[in-house]
Amino acid sequence: MAKTNPETELAQAALKLLAKKPWSEFTLAEVAKAAKRPLASLQTVAPNKAVLLGLILKSTGTGIAKRYRRDPGSADARDRLLDVSLTWFEVLAPHKRAVRSLYDGLKRDPLTLIAARAELVAAANWLFVLAEADTGPALPLRALALAGILARAIPVWLEDDKSLSKTMARLDTDLRRSAGLLGTERKRDSG
Repeated sequence: MAKTNPETELAQAALKLLAKKPWSEFTLAEVAKAAKRPLASLQTVAPNKAVLLGLILKSTGTGIAKRYRRDPGSADARDRLLDVSLTWFEVLAPHKRAVRSLYDGLKRDPLTLIAARAELVAAANWLFVLAEADTGPALPLRALALAGILARAIPVWLEDDKSLSKTMARLDTDLRRSAGLLGTERKRDSG
């Protein structure tokens, strides 16, 4: 029997707890118990909620990598970022209640967001990698911009139906507006 990754176990346990209770009310001890791990083991894997948020994002990124397949006809980086961003929401769909709890909780917990900035940038950077758009200068800044675009789309997605049409419209609009910052501007013919 294959041994499960403790990071994945903790991320999945956290998502299950978040579906039942608000971010501000659950403890790392509850996450450890739900993951059937000793609390002491969290010190090296997830010593605080900011790191736990990073584990959730990393687990989501793994799910995206398993699901996302680049459209061979898509030479445009912005279109690929749109596709991979939509896949992000598709992977999160089974955890919509947990994401709502997390989103609502983090709106009231800005210090955790600040503490998790490296995890947020790493998660968005991974989307650039999957979209094969991780070239050029200032990738961390571009990843931070993409994280902001995803954050703006979350409340739309929370109210959207399975077609994701409203989420796609929000992402498309924001990706177009941010093309210069994201490094995804379409090249114009000079001839």
